[in-house]
Parts: sequence; structure tokens; C-alpha cells
Amino acid sequence: MATLGAVGVSLAAIGYLAATDPKRRRAFRQPAVPKRWPRLAWTLVLLPGVLVPMGSVGAGFVIWLGASATLGWLLVGLSPKRLGLRRWRSPSS
Repeated sequence: MATLGAVGVSLAAIGYLAATDPKRRRAFRQPAVPKRWPRLAWTLVLLPGVLVPMGSVGAGFVIWLGASATLGWLLVGLSPKRLGLRRWRSPSS
């Protein structure tokens, strides 16, 4: 269960990073996001990689690493619009 929770936290942070990345948003012709927290998001992506081996055996770390990488690639393949951040508007509007 701890491994699944860690994958969920990492995927949520990866989704946030993918949806708020300025270059991706420009490429998909989406408005900029007014406030971003990339350092916090990257911490949430990588922190489970430190905590999972402490709470489970090495297999939990390998599962977290593989699932986060594979599902993260699938997640960033979606447009920012499909990631559900349509409600954010650019600071100029």
C-alpha cells in the first residue's frame, strides 16, 4: 500500500509539472499559469524514492521507480487542457 501511495503522490506532482510548464503550455496554445511551485512539485516527485525503501523492501522501490517512470511518460503525453487545468487564466486576462 505504501508503494501505491508513493506512486500516486509522484504521479500527481508529475501531472502538475506537466500541466503548468510554460513551454508545454505555449506549444499547446494554452494561457500561462499565474503561479507555479516547481521546487515543491519536484520534491514531491522524488521524496517517495527516499521514503519507500525505508518503509518496505527493495522491491517497493523498484516498483515505484518503474511505475512512476512509465505512467509519468504516459501522463506527459496529454495536453495541458486534458490534464484538467482549463480554469487557470493568464495574468493579463
